[in-house]
Amino acid sequence: MFVDSLTKQRKTKRMSYRLKSMSGVSLIETVVVIAIIGILAAIGVPNFLDWNRQAKLKSAVTNLYGQLSLARMSAINQNTSVTITLSQPAASPITVTFLNSAGGTVLPALTLDSEVSLATSSNGAVTSPQDIQFNAMGLRKDTGNANNLCVTSTGAYTGGACTATSNQALNFKNTKDVNYRLVVLPTGKSSFCVVGTCAQ
Repeated sequence: MFVDSLTKQRKTKRMSYRLKSMSGVSLIETVVVIAIIGILAAIGVPNFLDWNRQAKLKSAVTNLYGQLSLARMSAINQNTSVTITLSQPAASPITVTFLNSAGGTVLPALTLDSEVSLATSSNGAVTSPQDIQFNAMGLRKDTGNANNLCVTSTGAYTGGACTATSNQALNFKNTKDVNYRLVVLPTGKSSFCVVGTCAQ
């Protein structure tokens, strides 16, 4: 009987000790953790948004780059010219169409992300539509469109009308004025880069 009573007391003491050692988190500790999370979010969220905008821009340009290659191959395979037209009405995303010489659709129309717009390399406004044309041999052909931007071999704008021997540039920017350039050479080959003065 005495042993049972002693055992019960020991158990009671152990239980009360465990309960005391399992105390919760204080209000001050909770506030400190919330403040740290807030600071990390204030630093991280803008950086993530900037990264996301740049990723959307690069994705749009690489997607168009791939479609230009397909359009060029279609021109060669179908022995016809293919015209790629980029148009951007006010406050609308860029739409890209791919038509052959008979006006038939060669590739499905492409709509670029709404945060991407046509620009100059210094992020100035440009007039749309702009177009690129590949002839039946896959060479870039000048369309005579005054909206097209052509660049010299160093990447500077020619300032005049494009010619059959000019490199044609398409400049795209996002809402943070990060600028990518897609260049189409007279041979029909294309490349893209973060804009500076790249010409090929």
